[in-house]
Amino acid sequence: MSKNEIETLIEAAAKRVEQGVKNWVKNDRFFDGFRNTYARVLLWVLGYLTLFGGLAICYQNESGIVWYATFVVLTVFAQKLSVRFVFDDKEELVDEYQSARRDRAYKRAYRNVKNWAMGLATMVLSWQYVRIYLIEREDGFVSFWPSVAIDINIDSYRTLVILVFLTGFFALQPYWAWGFKGEPWRSKNEPNE
Repeated sequence: MSKNEIETLIEAAAKRVEQGVKNWVKNDRFFDGFRNTYARVLLWVLGYLTLFGGLAICYQNESGIVWYATFVVLTVFAQKLSVRFVFDDKEELVDEYQSARRDRAYKRAYRNVKNWAMGLATMVLSWQYVRIYLIEREDGFVSFWPSVAIDINIDSYRTLVILVFLTGFFALQPYWAWGFKGEPWRSKNEPNE
């Protein structure tokens, strides 16, 4: 066999595998349990528990970062399964309904991130105001923006925990914004559409 024939065979095999994966993702019923409304609610709850609970546990105990990162990855993968990988830019796999819902979810996700950031900034600045101007007021005078207002020192382990949290937080936003409504249960006798 020549080099061109081998390359042609490899390309044909790659196209068959790719088409098989696309058909599997589009029509599979193996993961239907991840796609109904109850599963979407359960995945949402487990996502929040994993992300925020793992952050609290790992940040305080200084152990378990590997398990935390693994559970965050598994949570993201479960969410991907539950929405049939619509956020993975496979336009030929997405129908019009899923495309419209995906676009709405992106808008909601960006709005959610903005609201979380503004809420966090407001909470931090409010706490600093209360702490510095109302609690630690000794002589009735405090500078406008004291240097102790933002003084955070964290070690490398906690930095890694925060990075895993932020990665999971931003990766899960579109799936959380997708909503709770899932696909209806289908029996094995019903045809794929």
